[in-house]
Amino acid sequence: MALASNLNNEPLVSIIVNCFNGEKYLEECLISLKNQTYKNWEVIFWDNHSTDNSKKIFDKFNDKRFKYYLSPKHVFLYEARDLAVKASQGDFIAFCDVDDFWSQERLEYQVPLFKNKDTSIVYCNQWLFNDKTKKKTKLKKDLLTKGNLCSSIIGKKSAVTILTAIIRKSAYFNLKVGFNKDYQIIGDFDFFVRISKKCLFDCVQKPLVFYRLHENNFTKKNRELELKELENWYKDIKSLLTKEELDLINEIILYRKITIFILKRQLINSTKHIFKFPNNFKKLKLLIALVLPRFILEKVKNF
Repeated sequence: MALASNLNNEPLVSIIVNCFNGEKYLEECLISLKNQTYKNWEVIFWDNHSTDNSKKIFDKFNDKRFKYYLSPKHVFLYEARDLAVKASQGDFIAFCDVDDFWSQERLEYQVPLFKNKDTSIVYCNQWLFNDKTKKKTKLKKDLLTKGNLCSSIIGKKSAVTILTAIIRKSAYFNLKVGFNKDYQIIGDFDFFVRISKKCLFDCVQKPLVFYRLHENNFTKKNRELELKELENWYKDIKSLLTKEELDLINEIILYRKITIFILKRQLINSTKHIFKFPNNFKKLKLLIALVLPRFILEKVKNF
């Protein structure tokens, strides 16, 4: 598929790169952005007061489309993302965290789908890239869906993530709150659930981005904080959701709670809650997890 980009006719895409001490993978990330075949973009590099060599690495990219911003003070990720969005000039926004990277055709494939004015978000499939083995696996094997995706996002059945999505900026600002700065872990999930209640999605079936799996991925190291945020979020958002969607969220919360019990080797609590679990397939998975060593569980992608 060859799609020519014309700077005079194609919309500007703002690529948000939030960085806090991201030197390890940063150069690979920025190279993948610079090599985009679609040329009308800007990088909003939001330095959240890094103390490593991130600024020096950024400065090696002599390209006027690379724009450096130093945060007024160090803040949590979702406040930093919101500040970076407000500094951007594009009609559309996309995100690439410093440990991830893009296919060079990413924008070329996704941006044209915004010609449909009813479409507010275009997403794609993604590669899960194992940093240790350098092997990649496709996130979703089935066809991606489009339209109203709220239930799919809540049930984790879609490939919509902050890495795969390009967002019409006007839709972002039409929300009462963009990224909620009260969250440290579930801010992406919260954002996509809320925007999916107002906006339609389109998609590209190809994997066009690479999500790096490595031992420092933040969510797995902060399971209890994620659970607390989900429980608080549920109270705030339940008036917006259907009964089916609320049941899905309750299932997610129960699953997270059980995984913490299992990892802490609280066998009585684990067993008691596993038998309450409504999904028989996941119930079996949790029972198997109960007898596996912790070091194996920590390596399981979806545990």
